Amino acid sequence: MSKLYEISERYKNIQVLLDNPELPNEEIKKALDNIGEEFDTKAENVAKVISSMNSDADGIKKEIERLQERKRVVENRVKGLKTYIYEQMQSTGKKKIKGILFTLAIQKNAPSVNVINEDVVPEQYKVPQPYKLDKKAILEALKQDIKIDGVEIKQGTSLRIR
Repeated sequence: MSKLYEISERYKNIQVLLDNPELPNEEIKKALDNIGEEFDTKAENVAKVISSMNSDADGIKKEIERLQERKRVVENRVKGLKTYIYEQMQSTGKKKIKGILFTLAIQKNAPSVNVINEDVVPEQYKVPQPYKLDKKAILEALKQDIKIDGVEIKQGTSLRIR
């Protein structure tokens, strides 16, 4: 029988393996299979690893959201500063400023189309869009015993850890 600290060390090693995205799942499964424990105990310990990884994923998600918000703020600040310079150059009649590091110039953008009334545009300029099934509406209809050809309700199983 393994000592507790040896088992703990094995699970720490598993955590290191899980943190390596290049390691194939088969290698992780082999490492888990090599931990000599009773099945129920092993399953619970793997659930602890899963819980720890879910916490890591939640933390990463929150950090991504924080950084995306920060990025949005910085991009808006840049846009505001560019608008400020543009407006000031327009009001003073300057078309170009040559500095030591940067040259600022007001220039024309590439031409673009402004759609005034989409309904009167000839069909040859319209791109057909592929349809998309409304699976939520289909599921609700099937639950109300409405028969719809080509679809059925499926219900699988999965592991739930509480």
